[in-house]
Amino acid sequence: MKLMRFAIMSMLLGAGSGLIAADFAGAQPFPFPAPGGRRIIAPRTPVAPRPPVVRRSLVVMSPGWPLKRAPRPVVVRPPRGPVRPYIAPRVFLPPVVFSGGVVVERRSHRYTHDDGRSGDHDRGHGYGYSYGYGYSRESLVWRDSETLFREDEWTEFILDCNAHGSKLWFEVLEGRLQVDWAEVVFENGEVQVVEFPERSLSRGIYSLLDFQEGRRVDYVRMVAQASTSQAKLALWMER
Repeated sequence: MKLMRFAIMSMLLGAGSGLIAADFAGAQPFPFPAPGGRRIIAPRTPVAPRPPVVRRSLVVMSPGWPLKRAPRPVVVRPPRGPVRPYIAPRVFLPPVVFSGGVVVERRSHRYTHDDGRSGDHDRGHGYGYSYGYGYSRESLVWRDSETLFREDEWTEFILDCNAHGSKLWFEVLEGRLQVDWAEVVFENGEVQVVEFPERSLSRGIYSLLDFQEGRRVDYVRMVAQASTSQAKLALWMER
């Protein structure tokens, strides 16, 4: 009788231990897959990147604006450098049309050292200008530049001049871009608007505006956009 009771107790204890072991095994973390094995993971839904917030507004035209077309919505860049009061447009001169003819193209310009090695005159970019492009660097009294990005589309910006000269040169330093117009404001409040064709302009120097009698330019306002991922332009003032 005692032997039978001992056998029954042993069976009950064995069954209980098996249940406890199974429950403990079920509580263990999910085992890592063996080397070379495969673990199925449910695919995640891709999250689209949030587009940048771009605030646009219509170009502000002063009374008497000479170009008869609707203003574009643009991204307005604040002026760089020290803030100073700009001269307000007073009188608009008859507009002129930008010819679009490049004075000189920017291209690779190679030279040879005395030891036979060759190189570029513009080593930073691998391209430069040929000689005799209409002016000398010593005759330039002012230069300002701006970098445009294609995702911004049409952008309005101001190039602060406040210098006296006789000619403005327009230069595309990098990439390609389109220009809608340039507004050249003189110190007496007269404004000369240069209307650009909407074709894409490549690297090179272009003649923007010629006033041979000599005038003081307060600033130049432009509306342009990059045709490539980014584009850099510059304005030069010649004595």
